[in-house]
Amino acid sequence: MIEIVGLLAGTRRSEESKGPPTPFDAAFIADYARAYQEAGFDRVLIGQNARSVDSLTVASWAAAATDRLKLMIAHRPGFMAPTMAARAFATLDQLSGGRVGVHIITAFSDAETRNDGDYLTKEQRYHRSREYVGILRAMWAATAPIDHTGDYFRFEGAFSEVRPVQPSIPIFWGGASDLGVRFGAELADVYALGPGSVAQVAEQVTKVKAVARVGGRSPRYSMSMRLVIADTDTAAWQRAERLLATVEENQAARGLLGRDLGKAAEDTARRAAEADTAADDPCLWTGLTRATQGRTQVMCLVGAPDTLVAALSRYYRAGIDNFLITGFDNLGDTARIGAEIAPALRRLAVAEPRA
Repeated sequence: MIEIVGLLAGTRRSEESKGPPTPFDAAFIADYARAYQEAGFDRVLIGQNARSVDSLTVASWAAAATDRLKLMIAHRPGFMAPTMAARAFATLDQLSGGRVGVHIITAFSDAETRNDGDYLTKEQRYHRSREYVGILRAMWAATAPIDHTGDYFRFEGAFSEVRPVQPSIPIFWGGASDLGVRFGAELADVYALGPGSVAQVAEQVTKVKAVARVGGRSPRYSMSMRLVIADTDTAAWQRAERLLATVEENQAARGLLGRDLGKAAEDTARRAAEADTAADDPCLWTGLTRATQGRTQVMCLVGAPDTLVAALSRYYRAGIDNFLITGFDNLGDTARIGAEIAPALRRLAVAEPRA
């Protein structure tokens, strides 16, 4: 089975938009969620960072605006008690008819977590996330009050009167470090990978599979990728050039160029540079990652619909069956991906089922 996932933005703006950021737009969020549903997407990610809108609240709004679209709610352990989070997610799962998924975010960088007063190291955050997921699942399964004493959380008599529609709620997990892989292989229902070349993604899938196999587990695998789509390959590359010029103009206008963004951004930029050397990925483009100095994990596939389907098919064969694919014209590209790319990927899964 292939799952097609979108990214639910909080404003109409995208990287193609010139000028200053636009304000939060509740009406557009509802319209965008409905557009994803109408385009046949299975699920949408509601992202979260130290300055973004609240993901759980936006997920509730999106759930109310749709009736089939599933949710992948980014959630950072440590800022809400896990017992409260378990009840919140179970409540929304019931209200939405079983459409909730939780994407555990251990955080992009130490600098960002300190924006919200979290001074744990990355290694400590991973250990906390592991304990947190265990508590979520224990709460969703509990038929009587439970106690817990761990390294990061302690409570007595915790219970939830509301349970998920299914026995549990799917857990998505991301992280490429050794500890992230170890805990993700242990905990994830879907292991979420960042963008990369086919070779990079295949290497990461193989690594996680090997660790998961030791514990008798077999998670599914997700990958995020932006698509620069046009009627022809030539037109798509021309669109990519215009997009890059706009991003560089906006970066300069906001004084973002030249800032020290820390190791996480450096690692992202390095991964993009390594992906650029992959001669077997002719439509992979890392221009936006380099233009933002690794600030955003934006790698793209550029081309006409048939070219993009062929490229994404190679990721499927590398082990990916959950595709987080979005464009840059929020509504227009969403419709086009739903009509011209998603059906072909789903036919691929039927023609080449997983072993």
